[in-house]
Amino acid sequence: MNYSLLQSLGWSNLYLQQLSLTELESLDESSGLFRITAIHRNRILAIGECGEVSLICTEQFQPVSAFLAIGDWVLADAANEYYRIVKILEPKNRLQRRVAGKAKVIAANLDYLWIVTSANEDFNRNRLQRFLALAHEFSIEPVIILSKMDLAAELEGYLQQLQGLNVAGVHAISLHDATSLIQLQSYDLAGNSIALVGSSGVGKSSLINHLLGVGQAVAEIRADDGKGKHTTTHREMFFSKNGLAIIDTPGIRELQLVDSQQGIEQTFSLILSLSEKCKFSNCQHQQDLGCAVIAALQSGELQQSELTNYQKLIREDAFQQRQLLGAHAQREHDRKFVKMIENHQKEKW
Repeated sequence: MNYSLLQSLGWSNLYLQQLSLTELESLDESSGLFRITAIHRNRILAIGECGEVSLICTEQFQPVSAFLAIGDWVLADAANEYYRIVKILEPKNRLQRRVAGKAKVIAANLDYLWIVTSANEDFNRNRLQRFLALAHEFSIEPVIILSKMDLAAELEGYLQQLQGLNVAGVHAISLHDATSLIQLQSYDLAGNSIALVGSSGVGKSSLINHLLGVGQAVAEIRADDGKGKHTTTHREMFFSKNGLAIIDTPGIRELQLVDSQQGIEQTFSLILSLSEKCKFSNCQHQQDLGCAVIAALQSGELQQSELTNYQKLIREDAFQQRQLLGAHAQREHDRKFVKMIENHQKEKW
């Protein structure tokens, strides 16, 4: 087994430690290690030491969406021209969002989350903070990519709004200016894994085209609102010549977080540190006496919009937690009721 080749695809000792001695001995003979690159309705694509292969997913791992995600590592046995998945390795992270009340995985085993927004009407600081909370919750380093800077009448205004978000990587780029893309080359390293997220039409697929030379489908920019048409309909992983794994994702119109209190607090670290200085530990940051947050608002250290967005996200997270607990309680009640009926029938007979 060529582990150096696998490492260029994102392999690490974290996954190696999950393999038994028997599984290790079977490698190169009847099985192999693969990373999921695309999940279609009727086929799963992956890449490994032997190149790109098609995988068969048995009933054990059905439905596929509940077990597999782009970026996952699997152990698979050879089965004629296909490989059959026999084990899914525990990922270091799995980026999730809530859709229709259920958690939906975006991608797995990521090092960076590139949050792409364009310097036009799409720009929304509150939405960016949602994406930052998403990245922080799953221990993924966030990077903000401000695209289409050539279309911005006042670029400095957008950059000022990005200040204070506590993000180490902020890059303003234009796909019509090759020199602006040079700043992204530091991420192009073998083994690095990146997922691109953002609204439809902000230029995610076009950015991949320029960075990796991949022929993704893109569309013309609409003249009325400066947005591109939505073109990416599924997630897919691509690799650069240097080994960078980059995942394109469909545009996200509305981002709902999943159990993200820790990520929210890290995103709004200023509010959290101010809260620790409040006179009362249960301060609601409204009109409480000795509230350090209210004092920061009055001094201009904190903006009202920042506090409002923080409180909104915390309320949403708390509501979802109550729903989750309610659903769990209902399932537990149903389980006990069924068991009681079964016991009653046994006693009757």
